[in-house]
Amino acid sequence: MIKSERMRPALRPRGRHPRWTWWLLVKSGRCRMEVLTLNGAGECTLPAFSGKGEAEMFLLLGKETFEQRWHVRETSAGELVSILYGPCAGVGRVALDPSPEMIGINAVSLVSVTRERFLSWILDSPCSIALGAHHHTRRLVRPL
Repeated sequence: MIKSERMRPALRPRGRHPRWTWWLLVKSGRCRMEVLTLNGAGECTLPAFSGKGEAEMFLLLGKETFEQRWHVRETSAGELVSILYGPCAGVGRVALDPSPEMIGINAVSLVSVTRERFLSWILDSPCSIALGAHHHTRRLVRPL
């Protein structure tokens, strides 16, 4: 006998939702990990990559700009939120898949959003339930 179960219709996202996985450029020290940030136009920016290949290409193309000790590290959306509230709390912007050529001509702002907007994007997404972001946590991020 075949048992019929009631299925919920698939929910379609309205617009782009955050990824579960991101890639950062890091350097491991003696006691802690250091995350690469870019300084330009008076503001500190965290480059975040949507794929491992994009992050590796950034390092390859920028090998003359960056030291050899930087490497690509996979990180979850939840860990990225923790990094932005912790060691990178002073970061003003998050650049999404930047290219090293953009640094020299101060064009990183073309592919970046404010730290608050990026956090709001992650915390207000359907993924935020899995990240453990509750209603009171979302109030920490000021909407733009």
